[in-house]
Amino acid sequence: MLKRLRQSLTAGTASKRNQFFPEIPLAGFGFLTHFVWEMLQVPWYQGMAEESHGSVVWLCIRATGGDVLIFLLSFWASSILCGNRRWLLEGDRKPALIVVTIALLATIVLEWLATGPLERWAYADSMPIIMLLEVGLTPLLQWVLLLPLLLWLTRRHMLGRIALRSDSTV
Repeated sequence: MLKRLRQSLTAGTASKRNQFFPEIPLAGFGFLTHFVWEMLQVPWYQGMAEESHGSVVWLCIRATGGDVLIFLLSFWASSILCGNRRWLLEGDRKPALIVVTIALLATIVLEWLATGPLERWAYADSMPIIMLLEVGLTPLLQWVLLLPLLLWLTRRHMLGRIALRSDSTV
C-alpha cells in the first residue's frame, strides 16, 4: 500500500489533476475544531455568560469563520513561501511551522486590536493574560494546540483518499 501511495504522489499530471484542493478538508476540519474551541472559551470573555444561547452560538460561528480564514491564509502564505502547495501531502514540517507562526502573529495582532484600541470585546477576569503581549492565553493556545491536529487530520484524510483511489484503479 505504501508503494502505491508513493507512486500516486509522484505520478504525472493525470494524478495531480484528480487531486482535490487541500483547502476543503482544511476548512472543514478547521471549522469543526475551532467552533468547539470558541464555545469552550466563552467563560473567559466578559459578558458572554449573560448573553442568550443563540447569541453566543452566533458570535462563536462568526469567530470560527475568522479562525478558518486565518488558517487558510496562513496555509496559502506558507505554500507561497515554500514554493509548494503539496507540502502537506509530503509531510514537510517547515511549512507547518510557518503556518503556526503566521496564525499566531495574526491572532496576537487581532486580539490586541480587538481588546485594545477597537474595544470589540473584553476578557473576563479569569482569562490568563500574557503581559508582554497584552493578549489572552486561550486564543494563542488555540493555534498551538489545534493547528498541528488540523494539519495531521487533513494529511491523513488526503492520504486516505489517495489510497482509496489507487485501490480502486488496481
